[in-house]
Amino acid sequence: MKAFMQYCLLSCILLFIVLSILIFVPPFRKDSAEIKIKKGSSLSTVAQELHVARVIPSSKVFVFYMRILGADRAIKTGTYRFAPSLPPFLVAQKMIRGEIVAQKVVIPEGRTVGQIAQLLEAQNIVSKDAFLKEVNNTEFVGRLGIPAASCEGYLFPDTYFFEQGSDPQDIIGQMVSNFNAIVTKIEGPQMSALTPEELHQKVILASIVEREYRVPEDAPLIASVFINRLEENMPLQSCATVVYVLTEHLGRPHPSVVYYNDLKAKDPYNTYINRGLPPGPISNPGEVSLRAVLFPSKTDFLYFRLDNTSSGKHRFSRTLEEHNEVAIIPKGL
Repeated sequence: MKAFMQYCLLSCILLFIVLSILIFVPPFRKDSAEIKIKKGSSLSTVAQELHVARVIPSSKVFVFYMRILGADRAIKTGTYRFAPSLPPFLVAQKMIRGEIVAQKVVIPEGRTVGQIAQLLEAQNIVSKDAFLKEVNNTEFVGRLGIPAASCEGYLFPDTYFFEQGSDPQDIIGQMVSNFNAIVTKIEGPQMSALTPEELHQKVILASIVEREYRVPEDAPLIASVFINRLEENMPLQSCATVVYVLTEHLGRPHPSVVYYNDLKAKDPYNTYINRGLPPGPISNPGEVSLRAVLFPSKTDFLYFRLDNTSSGKHRFSRTLEEHNEVAIIPKGL
């Protein structure tokens, strides 16, 4: 009996040593290894891929260890890079935390979906065509809760971290989710008072304000001008909408000057020849513009123009005489 107990104890010690080695000692490998974990991959499949790539010495021990941690369903999908000397237990922690290989992508305020698509393609995140296909996929757009045929206006400009070769729906979903979070933060308890259609109208207006203002303090004043014009049934006369027509619909390069002939372009988005809001957003607005439209200044201004090109400040006026006819220069020209 004593000999049997000693045998069991020795066996347990040896098993502990073997498991410790398999958990704490990395297999020999000279170079870093990259493994892409796909959606729906089982723990055993992931462990086998790690073993084949010599990231871990034993797939079975890795599965056992993950289950002990209660993390067998906690592995985040994505591409992981593992250093040669990384112990298996740190491999597990890296995957549980979702430390994927991601690229920093900065989406500036006021870009259109087309410009965002070009930016993402230039950084090898996703192809432009694949991105635009999903942006205009009405079934997908509807699932995101957007009351329109496109995601234009709802791709919140921010700093993101995306993998190369990312799924376009994942990228779009993250940006729309960010938009919803920002609007909720701005609106607070009043958010429930806005219907999706009412919010969409505000997004359209915010997309115009985004392309007009240069300094944040002017944004609520510019919003008030457009709101006052809408109430007076005056055309918005935003040069930013004309630039949108020229670049996005007519395929022309971004103009350095908006000419009077440009203001006559026949297009539903041209607010010089059409009253009311354009059919949809002309850009993807940031927090400043969204806040300016959701909480505009209370004024009786009907006109504004760029007053100082150095400071970016605008001059606001109540009458055409005060205004003086000077072409408005949209932000970004």
